[in-house]
Amino acid sequence: MTKLLDLDSIQPPKKSIKFGGQEYPIVEMTVGLFVSIKQMEGKDLMNMSPVEQVTAYADLVRKVIPSVPDEVLEKLTVPQLQQIFTFAMEVIDEENEKAAGEGAK
Repeated sequence: MTKLLDLDSIQPPKKSIKFGGQEYPIVEMTVGLFVSIKQMEGKDLMNMSPVEQVTAYADLVRKVIPSVPDEVLEKLTVPQLQQIFTFAMEVIDEENEKAAGEGAK
């Protein structure tokens, strides 16, 4: 008897952001993305200049929503950038909680 773990069948629902009438999908949490987020969390943001902080958030948003062109990203306000980052992190947290819950069954 063959056993198969079908990872394609456990894809979480697609989530996205909308800006300028265009929708951009949020990617699933990958190992590389997880590492990037944890590295960002490990940085002392309070000791970074405002430019360094915004650049760090923009770099992570590029990884979480890679389909957003740079020219669109550059049109965002700082509060919009922060909201996108917060929303994306909430989506990723939901995925992680769901996966942890399923694994605990």
